[in-house]
Amino acid sequence: MANPAKHDSSPKPQTGRGDLIFRWLCQASGLLVFGVAGGLVAVLVWQSWPVLADLFTYKLLNSDDWNPNSRPPVFGSLVFVYGTLVTSFLAMMIAIPLGVGAAAFLSEIAPFRVRKICSFLVEILAAIPSVVYGFWGLFFLAPMVQRFFSMIGGPSHASGQGILCSSLILAIMVLPYIIAISFDACQSVPRTQREGSLALGATRWQMIWGVVLPYARPGIIAACFLALGRALGETKAVTMLIGNVRYIDVSLFASGDSIASVIANQLNEAGSQLHRSALVALGLLLFLITAATNIIARMLIARSAKPRPRKGTPYAFELKTVNGKPPSKFVEAPSHRRSARLQNTIMTWVLAGCQIVTIGPLFLILGYVAWRGSSSIDWDFFTTLPKPPGELGGGLAHAMLGSAQLVLIASLFAVPIGVLCAVFLTEFKNHRLTGPVRFIAEILGGVPSIVIGIFAYAVLVRPPWTAYPGFSAWAGIFALGIMMLPVVIRTSEEAIKMVPNSLREASYALGASQWNTMARVILPAALPAIITGVLLSMGRIAGETAPLILTCRGSNYWPGSLGDPMPFLPGYIYEYAKSADKEQQRQAWAAALVLLGVVLFLNVAIRLMSGKRIVAASRAG
Repeated sequence: MANPAKHDSSPKPQTGRGDLIFRWLCQASGLLVFGVAGGLVAVLVWQSWPVLADLFTYKLLNSDDWNPNSRPPVFGSLVFVYGTLVTSFLAMMIAIPLGVGAAAFLSEIAPFRVRKICSFLVEILAAIPSVVYGFWGLFFLAPMVQRFFSMIGGPSHASGQGILCSSLILAIMVLPYIIAISFDACQSVPRTQREGSLALGATRWQMIWGVVLPYARPGIIAACFLALGRALGETKAVTMLIGNVRYIDVSLFASGDSIASVIANQLNEAGSQLHRSALVALGLLLFLITAATNIIARMLIARSAKPRPRKGTPYAFELKTVNGKPPSKFVEAPSHRRSARLQNTIMTWVLAGCQIVTIGPLFLILGYVAWRGSSSIDWDFFTTLPKPPGELGGGLAHAMLGSAQLVLIASLFAVPIGVLCAVFLTEFKNHRLTGPVRFIAEILGGVPSIVIGIFAYAVLVRPPWTAYPGFSAWAGIFALGIMMLPVVIRTSEEAIKMVPNSLREASYALGASQWNTMARVILPAALPAIITGVLLSMGRIAGETAPLILTCRGSNYWPGSLGDPMPFLPGYIYEYAKSADKEQQRQAWAAALVLLGVVLFLNVAIRLMSGKRIVAASRAG
């Protein structure tokens, strides 16, 4: 008699030629992610090697003197490293207490409706393009900083632009990352921890401070590292506000420069191969710094996601292991209870204030851009080409059309590859490449956009097999597609995981192959969530500026061949923001309002699709 333990009663998929092709396509998509990441590192090292091979001669890491025209040229990067680190450090000092406070308020205090509204506003804050942040900062935030300098007796020549202004805008930009991940970390705290603390006489603030925040500490630290990586790699907002001066000044009123800013400003105009190599070397340095911060953050997130060992069941013992203090700290004398209640009231308002301060800039940005842009929009703006400086009228219709083409064509390439890679990660879990592909995709998602722009520039704009610049739409599509891939992969993987496994088993039991099951059952059930991820990735690249300046270059004509330079809307916002021409500034505000309108539309669509995703998942179950 056969041993029943040796028989697996679960249905198995039928295999055939279609399944073999399907498996090959999924594995090829996973390998493509490896190839993109490996190619990016290889190109950065190869292009920067003329300078890396002789670091001390060119003083890349031991000087603050940047002089590409000297003999021999000097490429001291310390001034850019200083600007990058100082602005990021100051931004984190501002953003961490506000972000953690807002996350604690949303997780532990806010009613459900308030939590839902504030979460949506934080998502919009995260979706605002960096060029709009920089434009708003240039005309709204910098004058406020200048008035602050005057109030405290700063120098009369201070314009408001500089290290402090850049740090403030970076703090606003990274706040959503800290809030979102810290909120998830607080939500992961077991309910028994909260109930045990309150049962021992703790106030709500004592429970937050003594139980929730210590338990969520690894996730909060991971959120800070991810936000730091975002701040280190920011390009256009910092470029527009930091002042772009090449000397180190530790004053509060100082201007400066950053690694991303100098690359964006000089790479297209580099007059020699050594100059370009030095700029690419700065890009490699930026990549290594941001990759290290992202790896540390992922490790901390993975650690915080693991269940924690419990050394006992009584609440008192659990609280002791979390707080490191005896539970009697919560059992206070009556004379101290009034002060504890007062402290609880004050800290509740403080945490609510953190949330208000966090979403306040969103209304300032939306209101100011709407005020300046609404009076600048007319029919000609949507139908005509720009006119020369000094002439009234004209529009940016060609730039809107060019941006739409870049985003749509990049999506046509990135979405199928990203979905197939997500299928590989979910359906071939035992494959030895699954873990590495997921890790590489997550790291690729944290690569600064300017570094991806350098990669596309080196491969398609200035390849070694031609001596002529090749600015083209294809180069921009390539860069945007790489930026889309990690978002599509991650969201599609989560969407496929939501589909109940019973649907797979039922399909296999009816004799369907793996390919038919995925194409006719799993992907249709996960489609709403996949569309949500696609919209999210499209919203991310719609406002990108830095990689397109290095690849598409821009044009004042209607989009033509994809092999020619392509106009794009964020590029005009960036260029016109620096112009002294009032007409061009007016069109920049109109363009910023249109871009924000697109962002708001995509976020509302994502919200609606998220609701449909939940309905689809419940029906599928």
